[in-house]
Amino acid sequence: MKNRVLALALATAMAASMVACGSSSDEATEETTQVAEIEYNVDDYVTLGDYKGIEVTIEGEYEYTDEGFAQYVADTIESAAVYAEDDSQTEVQEDSIVNVDYVGSQDGVPFDGGSAEDQMIDVAGNCMAGGTTGFIDGFTAGLVGHSVGDEVAYDVTFPESYGNTDLAGQTVVFTFQINYIAKAIESEDDLTDDVVSANFGYDTVDEYIAALKEEYTASLEDNLENDTETAVLNALINNCTVSEVPEGLLQARVDLILSIQSKQYEAYGTTMEAYLTSMGYDYEEVINTLTENVKESTKTELILEAIANKEGIEVDEEGYTEFITPIYQNMGYTDLDTFYADFTVDGYGGQKYFELAYRTEKATDFCVENAVVNSTNVLNADADTEEDSEVVTDEELESEVEVEADEQ
Repeated sequence: MKNRVLALALATAMAASMVACGSSSDEATEETTQVAEIEYNVDDYVTLGDYKGIEVTIEGEYEYTDEGFAQYVADTIESAAVYAEDDSQTEVQEDSIVNVDYVGSQDGVPFDGGSAEDQMIDVAGNCMAGGTTGFIDGFTAGLVGHSVGDEVAYDVTFPESYGNTDLAGQTVVFTFQINYIAKAIESEDDLTDDVVSANFGYDTVDEYIAALKEEYTASLEDNLENDTETAVLNALINNCTVSEVPEGLLQARVDLILSIQSKQYEAYGTTMEAYLTSMGYDYEEVINTLTENVKESTKTELILEAIANKEGIEVDEEGYTEFITPIYQNMGYTDLDTFYADFTVDGYGGQKYFELAYRTEKATDFCVENAVVNSTNVLNADADTEEDSEVVTDEELESEVEVEADEQ
């Protein structure tokens, strides 16, 4: 949950694909030296309450149990949507999963995009096995009743609205080679060494299960860390008071998010406003909602900055290098000057932003380390521990700005 208060993870996620090549010019780097930085005394805005020895109570899945691990294994295997040959099945049924090769032809000539090999098809769903996007009507229906090894050919008609105008409304012939009938791998009992080596990257079932046990144990540790940090931050918000956000600081935080988002949309030849408007969003409303969310996260940032000041938490070279290096390198940058330039906005330089992120992270760690944590282990705990959270998460900041792909 590191850096969530400053929305650093949000900025990193949004910037990773679009500014990873270090797109800033020398002019942009020079601009960082010309920005009139926003100055404020955080103690004028924050009244600190209790922040050391905070007592919090958390509830979730934190301890290893055989039942919990079994569920983790089952969920992991199911989500992988793996299928294997079922030697006991030889005839295609209405609910079969079938592995096929097929060729689509029009007037005896194969057409572009109409052929594929080693395809796992859900006959009942008329779609790829494990998928949701369907084929054209009738694509799989003619397979029912045929046997493994058969070659089957039948007519299929494309809908009038089909995107390829050469095929829209046309009747073509699809010829299928039925390779085998498959079954879903749904549990540990369905695993074999061959299935594991072909689909999960391990040589044996035992190796794979051992790896899952390590993953599960690590996830429990993450659950405990994240829930503890959320509870402590919520307690800080309740115990401390922020009179207002310093003039210009809120706008600088909003500008940073919008700047990074704009780079993404520009890469696709549009603007954020144009795209969101085309999708039916009220752009002004989106910005207003974003601003309110950022305002809340900035208040938490100010509380942590005040704690950092109180506890004498400063930027040490070794610790900061360890903090910042993976951030800018994982985003594809090769030097800090360019990286900082891309995160600079009017009134707030990129270096200042990340140095504060480091200090507030250390302040969070300090409060967590000094907290009294009461935890209750609940198998498969609901994730609603964050629903009541007053901490503004990255996802909330992003929700009104970044339209999910399935809405496009």
